[in-house]
Amino acid sequence: MDADTYLLAYMGVGSDGFITTFTIPANGSSITEVQTLEHDIYSGHYNSLVQVDADTYVLAYQGRSQDGWISTFTVSADGTSITEVASLEHDTIKNTWNSIVQVDADTYALASNNSGGGTITTFTISADGTSITEVASLVHDNTAVEHNSLCQVDSDTYVLAYTQGVDGDGFIKTFTISSDGATITEVDELEHDTNKGTSNSIVQVDSDTYALAYSGNGAYDGYIKTFTIQSDGTSITEVASLYHDTWTASSNSIVQVDSDTYAIAFGGTDSDGYIKTFTIQSDGS
Repeated sequence: MDADTYLLAYMGVGSDGFITTFTIPANGSSITEVQTLEHDIYSGHYNSLVQVDADTYVLAYQGRSQDGWISTFTVSADGTSITEVASLEHDTIKNTWNSIVQVDADTYALASNNSGGGTITTFTISADGTSITEVASLVHDNTAVEHNSLCQVDSDTYVLAYTQGVDGDGFIKTFTISSDGATITEVDELEHDTNKGTSNSIVQVDSDTYALAYSGNGAYDGYIKTFTIQSDGTSITEVASLYHDTWTASSNSIVQVDSDTYAIAFGGTDSDGYIKTFTIQSDGS
């Protein structure tokens, strides 16, 4: 897509799966809906979207009967054309809380919850999206895992923020994944919140620092925490914590604005929508 075109995957009318393109100018003065594709007439829940190349995109989502799907789409640069290319039903029992990232040019890693618990699964997807192949899978937590947020650390190391379903506690885990996706290894684990850790959204601050927005404190209060994570994933250390909302902060999404500024969009008091900005030092302090 071009500089002012954006793509959104979501669950719409009838719980169906939709993809819509929008044009938004650099100054944000207008938002125009361009095109919509209803890609699943049964269900389109737990969406996670990642770009493959200039006009190809991969979507992980929960479809009919709670099954897990990976679908590819081509989208024209101006957003006027959206075409589904291929689809793979990779889980026929249960699939929730998807978070997908690119590993290399044709390899992708998906964090999700399935019938066996918290799982990392890798796929090979061709650059044009015509071929989708499951490569390997690792069950890293045999309890129900929710609110996954997966982020790349370096070329073969990944960090996952998630909620352990038994008590709703907040966890950070690291994994190494080979460039071809054939090998997935759990490296380290930190239980950073023993009361609650839901609505996770994690972002990289610098080479070894990460910021996590989540709901904690045994309820849905808003927190931001920073962590130092070694490039090989062998050490996870909590650095600082900010309790920024004493009422509620659900459905968090954190993005970097500039070198030390971050914005969080979340559902706050009375389920209203909020955006807050924060400064975070490069060392997380």
